[in-house]
Amino acid sequence: MFWRRKLFKLITYFVHVSNSRAHHLELQRVHKSHSMDTNAFSSTTFSGEEVDVQAGTTSYSFDCYLPDSLPPSFEGEYGRIQYIITVVLQRSGRVDKTFTIEFTVRRGLDLNAEPSSIRRPARIESSNTFRCWPCRSGPLVVALQVPATGFVAGQRIPVVLEVSNRSGCKIHLIQLKLVMVVAYTSDTPRVKVKTNRQDVTGAELDQVDDPDVVRYEESILVPQTPVTSTDDSCKIIQIVYELEAELEVGALHQVMKLAIPIVIGTVPLDSDRRESTIMEIES
Repeated sequence: MFWRRKLFKLITYFVHVSNSRAHHLELQRVHKSHSMDTNAFSSTTFSGEEVDVQAGTTSYSFDCYLPDSLPPSFEGEYGRIQYIITVVLQRSGRVDKTFTIEFTVRRGLDLNAEPSSIRRPARIESSNTFRCWPCRSGPLVVALQVPATGFVAGQRIPVVLEVSNRSGCKIHLIQLKLVMVVAYTSDTPRVKVKTNRQDVTGAELDQVDDPDVVRYEESILVPQTPVTSTDDSCKIIQIVYELEAELEVGALHQVMKLAIPIVIGTVPLDSDRRESTIMEIES
């Protein structure tokens, strides 16, 4: 028994984003097709002419170069970046047979190739007062600092949080969090950006109501998580991270937040350079 056929395979990637007006909206479908001899992200035809295939198993091997510019696979709240291999078997006088399988693309990010600013310590300070009838309270001063702003999964982020509470208001909660911020951009029918914030990991600190400066030292373990993605490889879905300190203060549990941008990569900063930045912040 045999049948006549044409066989080809197609590698495609999709970027999907949903919006509030439709259950699902495909914002961009990217299909790059070239012949395999260009060694590019492509579609390929195996034996495009009609041939007889005998009963039994016939194997076809292929490989395909994936450009460095491809965005990594991603599944988020409002969209995804997805890669699919499609194999189509065209049969004379019969319905085509189509087979698909999804595969994952991971992308490396060498922190040593990023701007040198991620090697340096970062510090942010904020002061707030609260309404305490008939006048305002004293200040609540909070400072957040880290020895560098570039890390990889498996590393710990050393964090120093300083709190001086002269407001007279009780601090109910102090949290440190690594937050992933994903921006989904639609350009049809008009440009619209939807942002989703997701807590990746964090720690809750003890509350100390002391007018003097209370110093907290904590380390946040970075779990496996998508790398920072803000380049031109995919402008529709972009990912950044923030180290965030959040405090709930007073009878109304008013929220006070501070945040430092963090870059998550796959290749850590050189150890000798990291050690110098840690010594700098400790001094």
